[in-house]
Amino acid sequence: MDYFNLKFHNTTIKNEIFAGIAMFMAMSYILVVCPTVLSEIGMNYNGVFLATVCVSGVTTIVSAFYTKLPIALAPGLGITSIFLSLATGEQPLHWTILLLATYVAGIVICGFVGFGLYDKIMEIMDEDFRRMIMSGIGLALLLYGISTTGLLVKKNGFYTIGKIEVIPLLICAISISVIYMAKMLRKKGFVLFGLVVAYCLGICANYYEAYQTAGISVVAYLKEVFSFSYDVREISQVMLSFPDVIELFSDKQQIVLFMNAVFVFTMGHFFNAIGTNTSSFDAISSDIDARIKDTVSLKRIITVDGVGNIVSGLMGTASVTTYAESLVGIVCGGKTGITALTTGCLFLLCFFFAPLFTSMASYVAAPALIYVGLTLTLRFREFDRNRKLPFLFGLCIITYVGISFNIGNAVLYGLIIYTIIKAAVTKQKPIKHWWIMLIFAIVHILLNLV
Repeated sequence: MDYFNLKFHNTTIKNEIFAGIAMFMAMSYILVVCPTVLSEIGMNYNGVFLATVCVSGVTTIVSAFYTKLPIALAPGLGITSIFLSLATGEQPLHWTILLLATYVAGIVICGFVGFGLYDKIMEIMDEDFRRMIMSGIGLALLLYGISTTGLLVKKNGFYTIGKIEVIPLLICAISISVIYMAKMLRKKGFVLFGLVVAYCLGICANYYEAYQTAGISVVAYLKEVFSFSYDVREISQVMLSFPDVIELFSDKQQIVLFMNAVFVFTMGHFFNAIGTNTSSFDAISSDIDARIKDTVSLKRIITVDGVGNIVSGLMGTASVTTYAESLVGIVCGGKTGITALTTGCLFLLCFFFAPLFTSMASYVAAPALIYVGLTLTLRFREFDRNRKLPFLFGLCIITYVGISFNIGNAVLYGLIIYTIIKAAVTKQKPIKHWWIMLIFAIVHILLNLV
């Protein structure tokens, strides 16, 4: 039985698996980033790593069968940073409270879908706004990809010129060249060729560094990176680590901070899912365009996102979200859930090859992120420049998303302003249900002022 409709989508299992491998390789940097960031606030590194592997693998596999789309989920880079900022800000929250907030946010997101709020928000978005968010996501991927090489450095929310590091830049340049050569030769999954080259060169670079510092042999190095060195029991140090609820709700200030955390996680994930899935997939000319716009399919994706938040809070890691890097798999020819299934299985395999991925530098994913990011960003040229005010606002949205990688806030506040601009320019009545976005914005502002 052709459960994933391979014949209808004119693809093969081989193509889907290759696309899934490329998608995983472009996302695998989060296996290092998430545990590293969360360990800074007192969470057990190995426990977070194992939780991240588990949640990413399981939710992506569930998404594969439930949505039948090439979409992968993992703890988001942006939401992990927000998790850190809420734990280390002027009024810090303990990480156990943030895990509870993640759990509650997942329930709220599922409620949004169940009570039809998602349908009303989708009526507000149009093609131009989707194109703005899509181009912003592209710019964010492009800038992040470059920053992994050290050429750009993000400080205080802005990118500045970094220092030139020969090895990362050389590996990135070679890999991008391979991607374009494979594309010119019309090879399917051409991005995967560049990623494989980047990973192989990355392993060689890691060995050279290990040899320079400790004189380790090739055999000893390979034995170390391909070994399983994690104690599964360490996950118990972060799993089900919720605070004392009675103590939490006995402090008025803690209640407000907790509610703000729930709101931030809910809005961030809900609108991130909407922005990513409705905008970024428009960049690919295929039958996915029609499927991704289908209300039922999108509801299922966002439902998986909400359930993923619940599971993340229980397991002890930053909440999962749909990844813009899924576009890497789609560019490689992924059209069905088999692509996501492959990615999910590779995440679970990291249980046994953990040292290989935790020792891998993040710049190995740069070639794919730069190529896909540039492709998406350039799609902004399709925007109608004769409509000057919406065009200028579009540039602002793209810049904001690109620099902050905060898709959720861009959709939340952007839709409100964009609706007002359209009404002012076209002299039309405000779009139906616009008031929902206004309520969200007011609640967000009030929670930050209290």
